[in-house]
Amino acid sequence: MNRLRKFLSSYSFLGAVRALRLGLSRKELLVTGMCQACGKCCRRINLEGDEGWLRSEKAFAAMLIDYPQYARFRVCGKDEQGFLQFSCSWLNAEGLCKDHENRLPLCRSFPDKTLYFCGGTLPSGCGYQIREVRPFDRFLSEELKKRKE
Repeated sequence: MNRLRKFLSSYSFLGAVRALRLGLSRKELLVTGMCQACGKCCRRINLEGDEGWLRSEKAFAAMLIDYPQYARFRVCGKDEQGFLQFSCSWLNAEGLCKDHENRLPLCRSFPDKTLYFCGGTLPSGCGYQIREVRPFDRFLSEELKKRKE
């Protein structure tokens, strides 16, 4: 029961469908591209706590006890799935981080593949893409098998 609850809290409905489709198709996610320094990724983001994607301000307040560095984020609404969305208070007028060298690991790792499983999308104009691909080693082994037949 706990595994099912963790699964449901970790994925949105769309994210669960995506995860199942990936597993059935034996594909993996690949992140490509590069940052365009648009700052859009800092304006409407979802945050994940110990119990999954944050849905309430109470859960966010509880998260701040263990992770006070996240106090830089401000609730700016909810997405269509009911997940809280945040904007970063460290953005300057140009939409860039005021302290880029000391940004959080969350910011350094953007875009993380978990975005795909919460049902999220990359902001328009973002230089990154998240795609479902067949891993090269699997492709190679299938091609070699075909040649042997």
